[in-house]
Amino acid sequence: MTDKPAVALHALIHLARSHQNLFQQCVDLALTTTRATTAVITIHRQETDDLRIAAAAGHLSEDLVGRTFARGEALAWRVVTGQRMILISDPQFQSDAHFASGHRRPGAYLGVPLVDPDGRVFGALSVDTTDSAEQLGGIDAEALTLLAQATGVAHARLEALERAEETADQFEQLAALSADLEALNDPVEIANQALEILVKITRMQVGAVYEITSHGSPMLTLAVWADRERAQNVLSELRSLPGTMLAELSSSSEPVVLTGTFPQREAHFQETHWSAVGAPLRPQGHMSGMIGVLRIGVEQKAPTEVIRLVEMVARRIDRAVERAALITDLRRMREAALRRMGRVLEYRDGETSGHTDRVTRMALHLGTLLELSDEQLDHLRWGAYLHDIGKVGVPDQVLLKPGPLTPQERERMQQHVLIGEELLEDEGFLPDEVRQVVRHHHERWDGAGYPDGLAGECIPLLARIFSVVDVYDALTSVRPYKQAWSHEAAMVELVAQAGRQFDPQIVRLFAASGLVDDHRYEID
Repeated sequence: MTDKPAVALHALIHLARSHQNLFQQCVDLALTTTRATTAVITIHRQETDDLRIAAAAGHLSEDLVGRTFARGEALAWRVVTGQRMILISDPQFQSDAHFASGHRRPGAYLGVPLVDPDGRVFGALSVDTTDSAEQLGGIDAEALTLLAQATGVAHARLEALERAEETADQFEQLAALSADLEALNDPVEIANQALEILVKITRMQVGAVYEITSHGSPMLTLAVWADRERAQNVLSELRSLPGTMLAELSSSSEPVVLTGTFPQREAHFQETHWSAVGAPLRPQGHMSGMIGVLRIGVEQKAPTEVIRLVEMVARRIDRAVERAALITDLRRMREAALRRMGRVLEYRDGETSGHTDRVTRMALHLGTLLELSDEQLDHLRWGAYLHDIGKVGVPDQVLLKPGPLTPQERERMQQHVLIGEELLEDEGFLPDEVRQVVRHHHERWDGAGYPDGLAGECIPLLARIFSVVDVYDALTSVRPYKQAWSHEAAMVELVAQAGRQFDPQIVRLFAASGLVDDHRYEID
């Protein structure tokens, strides 16, 4: 080979920056170093078991790139399966010869295998002299062989670079995933985010979480698809896989790896092999489900790093479930403690039993009608539980006095809202909105209330809601200083005080809701 082609081969090996660039340079060189009229590179795709033209140069080359050939549909298959050079002086009479024009024409064919440094044949470099008087011989075969060898070396170099970049990207994504998972407490969020990353960096087609039903069978609760339609078609062939995986995991605390072939080949997919990895979900030591990933078109088992990743995510989900259960228990305990505190206060100040539960129920109903958020409803409920907690600081002779209070006693009674707020200041888990209900539920719409004389919408919304139901229940209940009013009389009073003591919109909603009775009251 002359100096010029040698320089071209050196550039091919060391300067190509992508496989497409490499393959195109290769076919261009094939044309200039042989007597061919057309040069093509076909690459073997394992996942679909076909040959695809990756690059072409010369006669009719613009129509060739992207064409695929099943086994036996092109002479290049002889090169790939035989792993040797093939020279045919006139292939037009060969049944497996393919012609770019679609018509069989005279001309020689020469094909050599593309082999990487490990000896793996990954495609073929082919040239032909169709519609030309040129013949191909030993010099052409030598030139094409050298070119194929150089392409194999460059191909391996590019693959190594891609693997290095992919590995670096995987580590970067895993580091980010680890940090993200540490910040999450919701098991579903953790599983979804982890599966998306797993499917992406491990080239799996699907990731899934299954829950064990009361009958002991797996029920799909979450799935992430790389290619939803393709994966669903394939999974329809593997309906028994989740049950098989679950049976394997039930007796193992380690991940399980299963491989197999599809029971039949359908038109909607070409793959014949699959590989799956599953890990048990065992929060608090009890198996509640499993997490798994599936890869299609791979004969060997999943790599060790994939197995470890699936196991890591499973343990992360376990811890999240345990944290979620603990948080739920703590919230339940907090809720019970706050409600119990409100009910204890009923017994001290002589209120009718059930006052706390009644005003809480009515306040929440009003809040729902006003389309409060879940968080606002929580705050309203806690404020209802604790609205009169400050009465623990009011002397019995004032709190339980059966008759009218003196001005000094009334002032002492009104201090209960300030005492209540002060008692709750050190309770870090209670937001300001709860303390606002405690402090301001005796403010008036017209500004004549206490302790701050707030008026109109300056009064916090939750306090305005609660004040309506609190007064209604006080009017309709027996107290040491009064008899219970009828529902009708209480509603007449509320309507009369709309725009004075109460927010008129809230009174209107309360009266029209039928919350405490089927009666309806209109406010002018």
